[in-house]
Amino acid sequence: MKHKIPFFLVGIIIPILSIGQVDSLIPTEQVIDALENILDQNEEIILSEDVLEELSEITNDTTPNLNALSYEVAVRKLHFSDYQYYQLQLYIENYGQLASIYELEAIDGFSVADRERIAKMVCVAPVPTKQEFFKDFFYLCQSNLFIRYGQIIEHQAGYDTTRNNHYAGSPAHTCFRFNFETQDKLFIKISGEKDAGEQFFKGEQRYGFDFYAGSISIKKMGLVQAAVIGDYRLNFGQGLILGSSLLSGKGGDPGSIRRFSTGIRAIAPTNEGDFLRGAALTIGNAQCQGSYFVGRHFGSTQNATGLDFSYRNAVFKIGLRAIGFSVSDTALSSVSERWRSSFLPTEFNFSVDYQAIIKQFLLFGEMAVTASGKIGCIQTLLFNPTPTSKLAIVLRHYDRDFRSPLGSPFGNNSQNCGESGIYLSSSHILNRKLQLLFYFDYDHLHGLSYRTDAPIPIMEFGGQLQYGINRNSQLTLQYRWRSKPENQSNCSYYKILQEHHRHKCRLQWINHPYPFLTLKTEINWQLNHYPMQKAHYQGLLLYQDAAIQISKPDIVLHLRIAYFDTDRYDERLYAYEDDLYYAFTIGSYYYKGIRGYIVFRYKHKWLSAWLRLAQTYYIDRTTISSGLTEIQRPHKTEIKLQTMFSF
Repeated sequence: MKHKIPFFLVGIIIPILSIGQVDSLIPTEQVIDALENILDQNEEIILSEDVLEELSEITNDTTPNLNALSYEVAVRKLHFSDYQYYQLQLYIENYGQLASIYELEAIDGFSVADRERIAKMVCVAPVPTKQEFFKDFFYLCQSNLFIRYGQIIEHQAGYDTTRNNHYAGSPAHTCFRFNFETQDKLFIKISGEKDAGEQFFKGEQRYGFDFYAGSISIKKMGLVQAAVIGDYRLNFGQGLILGSSLLSGKGGDPGSIRRFSTGIRAIAPTNEGDFLRGAALTIGNAQCQGSYFVGRHFGSTQNATGLDFSYRNAVFKIGLRAIGFSVSDTALSSVSERWRSSFLPTEFNFSVDYQAIIKQFLLFGEMAVTASGKIGCIQTLLFNPTPTSKLAIVLRHYDRDFRSPLGSPFGNNSQNCGESGIYLSSSHILNRKLQLLFYFDYDHLHGLSYRTDAPIPIMEFGGQLQYGINRNSQLTLQYRWRSKPENQSNCSYYKILQEHHRHKCRLQWINHPYPFLTLKTEINWQLNHYPMQKAHYQGLLLYQDAAIQISKPDIVLHLRIAYFDTDRYDERLYAYEDDLYYAFTIGSYYYKGIRGYIVFRYKHKWLSAWLRLAQTYYIDRTTISSGLTEIQRPHKTEIKLQTMFSF
């Protein structure tokens, strides 16, 4: 009986390998690559559905109107250069709204190739007149409610009540999220989550879910550009002291390293992640804005309050910000005393950022300083030497004791401190079918870091070749090398650093034989080499993705069959996995086994339903995990169900 489930999955998946993968809920391949790279470079980062929510605000299903194009959508979704966006706005200001997409060819910076590239992605229409907010409040509103259930099917040791130490609740993971919005101005978001093993409406969880979140926010109402009460995230400057975005990293297009000052973003997460709970406000206009926020860093006793001011015109932008941090004194008996103590800052961060367009050059950066005088700075130059080439240079330095609790800047150290480095990246379109990407990164960590007990240098370089076989098929070959000294694991008294060289190769083939079909085949290989020990260890991951999308009835099916074989846990390989709407999975493949999953989605009018069944079957072991999560089986199976009501 123990072999029936894995063979059942394989038996379903193999006959359907010719089915494609097409679904607007799935991020683009470029974003998937970036997410995998982020986790591969920094294992301490926790990726969540908020990353997809941030992405959906830019790459949503609505077709951008060139006459009402926002800066973020133009650059991040349509891949306009800043010079192109500036010239487009100047043309509309001087000659009025575009009547046809063919007018782009008359605008400086745009070519026929640019017009053809975005023709199917945009529309040209008159900017709609403003509606009366209160008159159309309910007429133009929309809401959705989704409910999710998930559970590991196999019995885990923590649910054995005869043990002294066991889980108090059921193995089910449940959550919900409710979203309401009207006229893209008023937003209400509420969510709740119960983790596996937690009680539900009993015991210590008398109020149901063990985690609740939510926010009420407004956008672009008079001088108020954004206002939120509840849970929110902040992105200002290049993320040096205020940044929660993870959608930038090494190894991709040179423009992908750039951060965007998206400001205040109201959220209602279904995971206990990294965000602020309090209130925030931005007032001003498209040219000049000021922001104020106050809140508690969720999951800690740390409070933050700060100000941001920014000014921008067509070719220049500057921003100033200051943050004060304090710690709530829970020993105080009076609520008012606790409140006052929460906003008496004991630690400060200050920063200034800028952005300037000088012909074909784009300069941007940020410099920050703490109250103790510790400095962090990052400077970037983006340059298009030819119409088919891009170049990026990033210089960064963060003092060893520089500390930015709300920052998330470009770098290798998850603590945002103690490193100096230079990063180079370039992309070249060789012809209509070939595109070449290169990057090089040299970094010096000034203090202790993950698995290293001394300052170390890190060197990394890589390249990627994309070949368009035809309009419906693309081949990608990628190679990466990294040298990073780390502690020897066999030293019991003190740590000795040893050289560690890592080689990674990836071969990916994506094929669209028909509009509703796509094939994705990928091979990943990794080699860890230790010259001092004259040892090397390997890891291999092969997988085939398949899906089909039927318009009537509206059904989407995603599948994967994967084989993996790694010498150790350290050779694990990461791969993005399709999941439920607003769910997020980066699979970690290690040891030896087979993994498969099926994701089924059905949509009918106001109702959408998802089912996900995934299983990992290990060939080289009979027990999985340890402690409370131990499974006395060679396989682990997870089922997820989700429904969403739209009204």
